[in-house]
This record gives sequence, C-alpha cells and structure tokens, in this order.
Amino acid sequence: MSRITDGPIVSGDALDAASLNTRFASYTQTDLNQFNHRDAAHDLPQFQTGWLLTHAQEQLIGLNDWRHTSTVTVNGMTAMPANPHPIEDGAGNPTDMSFGAGLTVANGEVLRVYWNLSAKATQGSNWDSAGSLGYYGFNNAPNPDTKEDTWGGCWVFYLEWDVTSSARANYVPVPGQGDFKTTVGSYYGDSLASTQATSVMPSGLRYAELPDNGSLPNPSSASTQRWRGISGAWYYPRTVPSSLVVYGIRVVVKGVLHPYRSGSVNYLVHDTVYSNGASLDYNGGNLAVLKHRVR
Repeated sequence: MSRITDGPIVSGDALDAASLNTRFASYTQTDLNQFNHRDAAHDLPQFQTGWLLTHAQEQLIGLNDWRHTSTVTVNGMTAMPANPHPIEDGAGNPTDMSFGAGLTVANGEVLRVYWNLSAKATQGSNWDSAGSLGYYGFNNAPNPDTKEDTWGGCWVFYLEWDVTSSARANYVPVPGQGDFKTTVGSYYGDSLASTQATSVMPSGLRYAELPDNGSLPNPSSASTQRWRGISGAWYYPRTVPSSLVVYGIRVVVKGVLHPYRSGSVNYLVHDTVYSNGASLDYNGGNLAVLKHRVR
C-alpha cells in the first residue's frame, strides 16, 4: 500500500496558503485502486456479505409532470406480434439509461436494477366482446348472457438491454425475460417462467353488487382507476468466465395481456379484443442500476 512520506513542519517553513495546499495535496485521493486502498480502510464487520459496490447510476424516466397535466398515452396493442413501447419523455425521446462506452459485468459480479413509474389505465368498452379473455359468461335466468370481468387483464412493464454497441440500437429482453411474442395456440405471449423482469398493472377495475333478490351474478360496473406507482427489480449474477459489456438498459410496456393456461403451463398472452379501446397513461419515474462484486 502507498505511504505518505511528507516530513513535519519545522522552524522556518512557510505557513501560507500555497504551502499548506501543497502539503494537503498529498492526502487528496482521486483514484482508488489496489495499491492505495486496502481492507484495513473499511469497517470490515459492515461487509459480512462480502459485496462491494463498484458502480451506481440513476436517472429520471418518462414524462416528469407530477401534477399529471401532461402524460404519455399508450394504446392497447391489437396487431400481433406487437413490439413494446419504450418509456419516453412525451416528445418521442427515449429515457433509456446509457453506459457510454459500456459497463463491464465480469464473472462473479452482480448487476441490480430498480425502477418505478407513475401510471393510470383506462379500460376500453370491448372487455366483454366475443373473443376476449377478459370476462366470464353466466347463464343467469332471465338474463342468459350475464358477463363478469375476470380482473385478469393487465399491462406489463419489463426490462430490456443492449449488449451490442454504444449506439444502443439493438435492445432485447434481459436474461430470464421474454418479449411476449411466443406463439401460444392462437395467442402471443410468454410463460410465467419468462417474466423474471416483469411488473404488472391492472388494465381495468370493475365491481358487481349483490342485487336485492340475492341472485348472482349481477352485471358489473366500471370503477374509475387512479394514478398509482408501479415498480420493479431485477438481478443478474454473472456466472460464466467471460465478461459482458452492457451499453444501455430501459423499461418498456405492452398490453393488454391476460392469464392463460395451455397444457400444464401458465402464460400471459395478448388479448387483442380487450386491447381495442384500452389505453395506458404514464408520467415520470426513476431507473437505478447498481453493480457489485464479491470481495
């Protein structure tokens, strides 16, 4: 470890600002490395897990109008297979996080990503139309076609990254995350096992009250949805010998999707009928990335 060898002040030494600045410059450290920074510089009991933070970065995402006077609107996706909507600032500018020349994630390091966003969904009038997964039909005499909302429709937010170049033109879902473009029977979606970086938000909110005669079901009514905070987290441990360089990471959104089961597998699939007329508004939030290595 480097050692400071400046001698003490002795009789006759100048004590003006210039000389003192020169002396204290020896204690100014701008580049910590293995030669000037060792274990003894830390309170080691605070590092029982053995993790050291080597990179931290955060930024605002979306349109940061906290009074919601201006919002970004995403319409329900009815053409398949659908591309996601990257979270933007309302003027078409992406709010993805850039790592410039790249953030290297080496073997034994862990990348942690946290994000949040303010959003509000509006349910369209096609939730109960033929072909939608968003309702149950009941033969409830004298009304043989009583429809009730499944409460399963949702918007999905998930993470993508670019590991190809600093141009950040090739975003793909992060490991463990699908793009909801897999063919599932007559639908497009992904299994729940492929949603490791996904957060969901209800696309509609309906309720049904018990009628006076106690007969069920009673037709449901729409409830106004309010603004809510949506958040997510994702961890990536690098466990292969080679390093990976990440150039950018971003949050994207798709909808409306609905739970679906095929065989013994649970999926989230696009419901294009439900999506017709549905929309999502969002404002601002935050994206944070941390990288750790094992001591």
